[in-house]
Amino acid sequence: MIIKVDRERGGGAVSAPMAIAALALLAAIGLGIDGVRAAQGLATADAVAEEAARAAGQALDVDELRRGSAVVDPAGAVAAAQAHLAAAGVDGTVTVVAPQRIRVEARITQPTVLLGLVGRTEITSRGAAEAVLVAVPPDGGPP
Repeated sequence: MIIKVDRERGGGAVSAPMAIAALALLAAIGLGIDGVRAAQGLATADAVAEEAARAAGQALDVDELRRGSAVVDPAGAVAAAQAHLAAAGVDGTVTVVAPQRIRVEARITQPTVLLGLVGRTEITSRGAAEAVLVAVPPDGGPP
């Protein structure tokens, strides 16, 4: 006795809707990765800018400090903030806005994972922070 088995042709073939769905899923995952990297870059740029502004705020004019006022040593503040940005591997600018205010802007550029396929090969995240110096009187009262 011989048994004949009918086999369906097309076993293992991928249908067009399934291929489109798989491609859409890969695109969504890639865009999600690029979005997360952009958000992380923004958080990092903000954090580095804040740290650099605090470092710049440490560069005070000693003579003014002895008189009881907090005034930034402009050259020292810019050098301290730029050194912090360089140590973090971040591009940025440092500006002494006023005698008691320093502004730091940080920029982080990262390559994209999927957006490069549509022409966007990198994402730039920017962060900014300011340090405002306030002298506290020796008696600890309000400035």
